[in-house]
Amino acid sequence: MRILRDWTFKWWEMGLIKICLLSLGILLGLYFFNYLAGLAWLWWLLFVATTIYFLVRLVREK
Repeated sequence: MRILRDWTFKWWEMGLIKICLLSLGILLGLYFFNYLAGLAWLWWLLFVATTIYFLVRLVREK
C-alpha cells in the first residue's frame, strides 16, 4: 500500500479539484454561518496579510 506516492494531475483535473474544494468551503460557510460571521475580522486580516505578501513578492520579482 503506497499512501505517500507521487500524483500527477492534468490541468482540467486540477480545475475539478478546485471547484470541489470551493464547493466544500461554501457549504461549510453556510452550515457554520453564525460562528464564522463572528470571526469576520479574522478573515479580513488573513485576506489583507496574504494580499500584501503576494504584492511584495510580485514587486520583488520584477
